[in-house]
Amino acid sequence: MQLQLDKKVAMRDAFGETLLQFTKDDPRVYAVDGDLATSTKLDKVAEGNPAKFLQMGIAEQNMLGVASGLATVGLQPWVCTFAAFIVKRSLDQIAVAIAQPKLDVKMIGAYSGLLTGCTGKTHQGLEDIAIMRSLANMVVLAPADAVEVKKVMEFARDYHGPVYIRLARDPLPTLFAEETHTFALGKGVKLIAGQDVTIISTGTQTGRAVQAANLLRAEGIQAGGKSGQG
Repeated sequence: MQLQLDKKVAMRDAFGETLLQFTKDDPRVYAVDGDLATSTKLDKVAEGNPAKFLQMGIAEQNMLGVASGLATVGLQPWVCTFAAFIVKRSLDQIAVAIAQPKLDVKMIGAYSGLLTGCTGKTHQGLEDIAIMRSLANMVVLAPADAVEVKKVMEFARDYHGPVYIRLARDPLPTLFAEETHTFALGKGVKLIAGQDVTIISTGTQTGRAVQAANLLRAEGIQAGGKSGQG
């Protein structure tokens, strides 16, 4: 596979544009915001389809409770705020009111990990994957680039049950071609063929794993690479 790491696109842009289209195409889909729409790009829905945009303010626990209620009447809420807020501040609501009854709520953890260092430690979420994987019925997805963001969102829309999608803020290398890339839950994707060592990654670290494989190849070590999305 020929990778063009110099082409970079922000996951949040792909997320906002895709969700806006979902709200127009699917009467079930609503965007639920925790007062961070300009950062997460939920503002694309607020501007492009305001009837499908619900502003909950800085009240994450209440926001997840509202999402639970929406799902019980057949709607599909897409709840988005920073990963540190949606997972750690709202864990009880997610576990009891969404995960255990397997409600159709899609949760988006934006600004994940340490990739937004300037925001400070209160805004950084390192534990989100571990926490969400421990919950009943929860599907956890960590796309590797903006192309895969759209693919996992399409899967999540069609999947009935709780889904957590982990996104980063800044532009990341484009690893996949939208025309040919497919997403399958639990299946890894081989990016580079190699016979000496295998590098396995997930999510936003995949671009760095590819760079590491290229550095090893320059030293005569044939490194293969596989990415796991969910």
